Amino acid sequence: MDPNRDSLLASLCEPPRGSPTRNHETLALIQRAGTLEKAREWLRVFEQFLPPGAAGSLREVLQYALLGLCLGFVERDLSPYVAEHLAIVPPMLEDVRSVFAQVEARGLAVEPEQFRFRAFDYGLHKATYLDWTLYMSKEFY
Repeated sequence: MDPNRDSLLASLCEPPRGSPTRNHETLALIQRAGTLEKAREWLRVFEQFLPPGAAGSLREVLQYALLGLCLGFVERDLSPYVAEHLAIVPPMLEDVRSVFAQVEARGLAVEPEQFRFRAFDYGLHKATYLDWTLYMSKEFY
């Protein structure tokens, strides 16, 4: 999934393909992130960016996106203490919040678990793209 809000919305609107396997893989990643000390520590750093009014389901979805971002940071040895790295957090949260609002406004029937999993994947992909943009693309080109 390309990490932009339009593709996130499109992925929520289309019927899930191969869903049970994909959900199983995402659940395994979520569980793995929960066991990594760095990911748990960095989640506390990222949570400072949660919008103050975010509550209930929205807050939960945003936390899943942050958890995905944390796992991506750990796997790519990125630090949440580097300003360039932290810069992606507010726009990522805004993307997820915006898609959440669009889904609610359109009255789309999206399973909460599916939304959480897609938000987690979105955060993970954002970390991958950050690593590519800042470091890997320069090494390859």
